[in-house]
Amino acid sequence: MKNIFKMVMVLFVLTLFSVMPAAGLAEEYKAKETEETAADGDKKEKKKAEEVKLEEVVVTATRTPQKVMDAPSNIMVITSKEIEAMDAKTSADVLKKLPGVYFSDSSGNLPHLSLRGTRIGMSSGALVLVNGIPMSLGEFGYTDWDYIQVENIERIEIVKGPLSSLYGGDAARGVISITTKRQPEKKGGKVGAIVGEYGDRRVYALVNGGIKKFDYNLNFKKKDSDGYREDAGIDNVYFTGDFGYWLSDDTRISWLLNVADIEKYFAKQLTKEEKEEDRRQTLDRSFTDTTDIITGLNLELNKEFFDWQVNLYYKNRDKEYENYLKATKTPYKKDVVEDVWGIKSIATCKESVFNLKNSLSFGFDFDWDDSDIVKKEAEEKEIGVPYTEDMPKSSGNFIKKSFGVFLQDELSVLSNLTLTAGLRYDYFAYDNNADYDFSEGGTFDYDETPNFDRFNPRIGINYRVFEELSFYGSYSNAYRSPTIYDFYGTGTHAAEGGYSLKPEKFTQYEMGLRYKLKKWIGFEVAVYRIEIEDMLDTYYDEEGNYAGKRNVGKALMKGVETSLFGSFFDDRINCTIRHSYIDARYGDDCFAKNPDKAIVSIDGNRIAKLPYNIFNFDLDVKLLQNENYDLMWHFGIMTRDEYQMDKLNSMQSSGYTLAETKLTLNCKSFEVFVAANNLFDKEYDRYAYVSKGTDYYYPAEGITWSGGLSFEF
Repeated sequence: MKNIFKMVMVLFVLTLFSVMPAAGLAEEYKAKETEETAADGDKKEKKKAEEVKLEEVVVTATRTPQKVMDAPSNIMVITSKEIEAMDAKTSADVLKKLPGVYFSDSSGNLPHLSLRGTRIGMSSGALVLVNGIPMSLGEFGYTDWDYIQVENIERIEIVKGPLSSLYGGDAARGVISITTKRQPEKKGGKVGAIVGEYGDRRVYALVNGGIKKFDYNLNFKKKDSDGYREDAGIDNVYFTGDFGYWLSDDTRISWLLNVADIEKYFAKQLTKEEKEEDRRQTLDRSFTDTTDIITGLNLELNKEFFDWQVNLYYKNRDKEYENYLKATKTPYKKDVVEDVWGIKSIATCKESVFNLKNSLSFGFDFDWDDSDIVKKEAEEKEIGVPYTEDMPKSSGNFIKKSFGVFLQDELSVLSNLTLTAGLRYDYFAYDNNADYDFSEGGTFDYDETPNFDRFNPRIGINYRVFEELSFYGSYSNAYRSPTIYDFYGTGTHAAEGGYSLKPEKFTQYEMGLRYKLKKWIGFEVAVYRIEIEDMLDTYYDEEGNYAGKRNVGKALMKGVETSLFGSFFDDRINCTIRHSYIDARYGDDCFAKNPDKAIVSIDGNRIAKLPYNIFNFDLDVKLLQNENYDLMWHFGIMTRDEYQMDKLNSMQSSGYTLAETKLTLNCKSFEVFVAANNLFDKEYDRYAYVSKGTDYYYPAEGITWSGGLSFEF
């Protein structure tokens, strides 16, 4: 794979130098025209900005274009301008500021997001799409947020809560859709470098533009860090290419290529005593070497009365994982080779019904996930001992196939009242061909090829009282199918217990309102209730011994999300206030093991790692501005409550408040910034939990400084 990156870099540099002269000539040619129309242009842009903020068009909530104010469910949008104001290292750093987004990052290098608290345990979160291509990979279905370079993001749309009626089982916990930058009318690019504490080094280059009907966007990034914890760090390289061609005025075909070569060392947890002795020490660690290729072909057809979109994709992962390198437990190694093929298609007919505006959408999805896993353990609990002991229960070939068809109708009953109704059918099947015979020669009845099907309905309503105010409400069902890890990690226990895992069921009730007075001020609030049945969770036998996972118990999430935002003094001051409240609890028939190995009921206990309240405040001020430069200042505060560290609610992790700031100077084509995170040098933990009566912590760094320089051409 190193050779691939060498070829990619050569192509990237050649493209960079070929585009720079064209960009310079274009700027010279347009300079005079720009001067003559600048005054009129500023007025038009200002008016347009006010209209766009109010009438922003989104796609994710219904898979069809619609105005934000007309969406039948919650949807939030983050633009490239908002991202540039932050000091975000990954796209997860951007998303964690939104209400209803719960963030954890034990190592500092592998963040996980949970929308409305629905990600429980070691499982996937929301469905993440980049230009329509799903990004999740691996036996847990995780998304590595480092793959999605913040410098290349044009916009992000987030829908929280179950959306399986449109996107299938991977969307039971919400959808995050990311669109990369595309500027076919302007040839140019950007190069930059960022340095920070603990060996933080980032360099990147972007090139985009177009030639007649052809457009392109190339992005390269290298990211290194020594990490806050000793003997930890990363060495990552990424390349993204997006190439498009307009077959006609209303038909575009594009190709996306995403390549990542990732090396990461993760520091393990510390006990309270170890943390107090030295927060940065690493008593054990793991190592991951991963090469991922994600590529897809998109076709978009947009007619006056008909739209059609098709996404074809292929994903490949070659991963080597080593755990317990310092042998606090017996070291083991896991090699994973994964291939995924898929297609997503949707067609929309925009014909009126009885003179009522109507959009009827229908489509299908298919996904084939084929993983080969080889897991071996060291001969003994020693450092550097070869991995010679086979682990057949966790090794083998595992295949997951899923197919879904859906139908959705959006009918404007009145000019300001829209009803949305949808239904989706999904069938999915597994072939769990582990190297170990869990049936033990037919002694146990173990199903290696389970299959399921599900119907998922959804109904929503949006009432636009007047231009600046709308109300919405929705009801939806969803499912989340078991992961590859769920099956092989439970094989022996499932065979001996005579059961098979089945999908979790999600039901959400939601209502909210949006109010936007032009660009000056806006307010959004959403209230929701999510019920999870047949929840996949850890199971213990009567003696308190681990017995794999089962569909046991229920969970209930109730919450309120609010956002207040405004722009003042001719867009010189922008302010956003966001608040999340959630009460997430285990329901009936939920149990856990206490330190004495006794099985106790946890009905009504709070779900671990979910604080009641999270508050975010962000302020962006244009301190100085003239025709040659502008000086921007960003200040943000995030505060969060305590949260429970385990299912027993035996220990709480303290709440904390963090502040960040960034000062950016733009001078013609150059940009320079200095930023500080954890400005008040707060001592806190990224992650904390309790296991077998002992509390463990992943300490976070104090105040950290970074600075960067970029050049735009």
